[in-house]
Amino acid sequence: MPPYTNLTLLALGLLSGLASAWGQAPALAGKGAPISDADRLYTGDQSSNTITVIKPATGEVLGTISLGDSRLSNDLNPQYVKVVNSHGLGFSPDGKLIVSLAVTSNTVTVFRTEDNSVVSQTSVDRNAHEAFFERDNRHVWVGTRGVDRIDIVDGLKGGVVGYVQSYGGPSKVVFSPDGKTAYANHVRSPSLSVIDVAQRRVVANITGLGDVFSSDMMISPDGQRLWTAHKMVGKVSVIDLVKRRVVGVMDTGAETNHPNFAVINGTMHGFVTVASTNQTLMYAQPDSSQMPVLLGAIQASGVEPHGLWPSADNTRLYVVNEHSDTVDFIDLTVSPPKVVKTVNVGQEGQAIIYVSGAVSAASNGTQNLGRQGLFDKPALNKILTEAQPQSSINSKAPASCLVTVRPEVGLDMFQVIGRNLAFNTTYTVSATVADRLIPLVDFNATAPMGDGCGTAPQVLSFFKFIGVYELEDLVLTSKADA
Repeated sequence: MPPYTNLTLLALGLLSGLASAWGQAPALAGKGAPISDADRLYTGDQSSNTITVIKPATGEVLGTISLGDSRLSNDLNPQYVKVVNSHGLGFSPDGKLIVSLAVTSNTVTVFRTEDNSVVSQTSVDRNAHEAFFERDNRHVWVGTRGVDRIDIVDGLKGGVVGYVQSYGGPSKVVFSPDGKTAYANHVRSPSLSVIDVAQRRVVANITGLGDVFSSDMMISPDGQRLWTAHKMVGKVSVIDLVKRRVVGVMDTGAETNHPNFAVINGTMHGFVTVASTNQTLMYAQPDSSQMPVLLGAIQASGVEPHGLWPSADNTRLYVVNEHSDTVDFIDLTVSPPKVVKTVNVGQEGQAIIYVSGAVSAASNGTQNLGRQGLFDKPALNKILTEAQPQSSINSKAPASCLVTVRPEVGLDMFQVIGRNLAFNTTYTVSATVADRLIPLVDFNATAPMGDGCGTAPQVLSFFKFIGVYELEDLVLTSKADA
């Protein structure tokens, strides 16, 4: 890693103090600039271990930033020291830096948006999930889910420079529009930490969230509301930040992923991706003290919508489809909003961010980009329902699973998400070949869904599938454990 002197940092314009008025997305009406060639979209691609870079003005996929080898190709080599599992993303208020989080190697990597080059890389506490920059465009606050504290990283020079104690495994950190207050959700506590940024300590806790596990959240551009998503139970907690209380909890659906906001016709709207139904739910919430009103659902072009982010001018919403390796461009200026473009990105996209003014007029923003993770053939997907239901609970929906197959280096990744599973039961996905069932993978429920059933959020197996088996020949069966 090259050294960065004060002269270098000054040349980057990164020591000039606080950013000017907040103009990054999500932004208030009239505060964000129109979509331009200087803007960029970034996706965190977990399986290909990349960041896909997109020009939103044209929809052109410029390429990918490689953080290391793609999944399983070299990860288990004892000499491997690169990043594993690129996942979360954040950006600096001035749009000159982005930060990538790797949940397996516990690394925080900061990139310069002008040329996609590495500025710093830091090892942090376990399971670094999501992060954002302070308003000084320098310090990165990292949600590290494996411990009870937030790591603060010097994004320019690298290294951990401080901690904020926050019980329950902080998952993500976001800041108020003025940058004076930070908020952290958790994966082991139904609470939201309210943090004084200057003092670097928790000053209040908002309790009573809809579940102990909250993987993602978002604050509205006016700083008055915050929504936390509860993936395992399919709910979203609606928090009034003015009164610092939970307004209520919305039932959004199984595998609820990320929330975000946009201002449409002067009214604050919230959006929530729901992976199990392949939809983004749309709500109106004019008053932060009142529950949102469901307006409808935007159907994804692909499978398992995950991260989402609006443009700064509130005219577009971008959604990454985790299991089809695509990004949908949604037009928010029409009623109802609809998908108007879809592009292919790296494998298993998790987060997506929109950065205004990421590159200057002097740069085309394609330096240091490659093609890792960009495959001509899309991921294969199929939903299986238990062939002869033996494990359904109290006449609930039968057990099912989503099977996703992706080509990897030398092998294919065979991924299963189990739904409506009975506990103390082993499920098997098999392939029918010449009237025989060949078992491919076994799995069990590992997380409760809140209705007596369980789920298996991610079952992975690696073997040669494409060219050997067919999706249409797969069968799901179950057997009660002894």
